[in-house]
Amino acid sequence: MKVRVYIADTPAEAWHIRNVLEQHNIVAHLRNETLFGATGEIPVLESLPEVWVAPGDAAEAEALIKQNRRQPEPSANWRCEQCGESIEGVFAVCWRCGAPAAEP
Repeated sequence: MKVRVYIADTPAEAWHIRNVLEQHNIVAHLRNETLFGATGEIPVLESLPEVWVAPGDAAEAEALIKQNRRQPEPSANWRCEQCGESIEGVFAVCWRCGAPAAEP
């Protein structure tokens, strides 16, 4: 017997979650991955890929999925030491002069 721990938006997302779980020694199985192409012909909720695990692994799997799906903390904006340009925190290199961000 298996329990569903995740419903993905795409087959690629389902495979990613499966791979994350298997890296933590949780055997995961995908269901409905081939039905995704039939979306529209069959109801959407019946065609979304699902990730299933053994009941004893469900709590750990759900915790890993939650951790994996968490949005990263936004990085603080920084000022380039070379040219003085203000750079958004998601960038590690100045868009104007190409200088790398200073180490924190």
